[in-house]
Amino acid sequence: MDLNIKTTKNIFEIADFVSFSINRELQKGRNVLFFISGGSAIPLEVEISKRIKEKLSGNLVVTLVDERYGLVDHLDSNWFKLKEGDFTIKEAKLIPFITGADFSTTVKEVRKMLKQELNKADYKIGIFGIGIDGHTAGILPHSEAIKINELACAYETELYDRITITPKTILQLDEAIIYAMGELKWPIINDMKKDLPVEDEPAQILKKVPLLTIFTDFK
Repeated sequence: MDLNIKTTKNIFEIADFVSFSINRELQKGRNVLFFISGGSAIPLEVEISKRIKEKLSGNLVVTLVDERYGLVDHLDSNWFKLKEGDFTIKEAKLIPFITGADFSTTVKEVRKMLKQELNKADYKIGIFGIGIDGHTAGILPHSEAIKINELACAYETELYDRITITPKTILQLDEAIIYAMGELKWPIINDMKKDLPVEDEPAQILKKVPLLTIFTDFK
């Protein structure tokens, strides 16, 4: 499979690219659902938020690809770190996963929210990272999240309980952007050129999104 791989370290260039897609759809009067990641993607997403046209952003909904469960705004929450990084879009509807409910209720609420927002959206776009093990969002190799017939999956770890969107959600996207920087990610970017089992490398599912662009410093 030929992949659209763009080699750059310039997050401003990448932010321009992503915000152009979002603004284009908003200008058409379409409802846009934008999935964002935590970790190293946060500075990029903050730059994107600055480029969304405020007068159009009433038709924009923003939520996460995955989250670490805990108290609202706990220090390791992806949503908290985005807010700390000054991610904000004034007129958009921003939907965190954590609301203060218990874990079981939170998972049910996230699934309900995803179903509602996916059904309402005319254009669905997301930013994803890739781990050195080939995971994306919180979808780990050989995990329940790969096979579950739900829009979101929850699982326990030693540090945090996690909630992640699943391949079922990813397959409803119109556009996906992979942001993967650093030499440790290069073997995984190379693997994306091959057809490998999703169970082994969950990021392979992103190749089924109609429009996929990979931004990397891979040489």
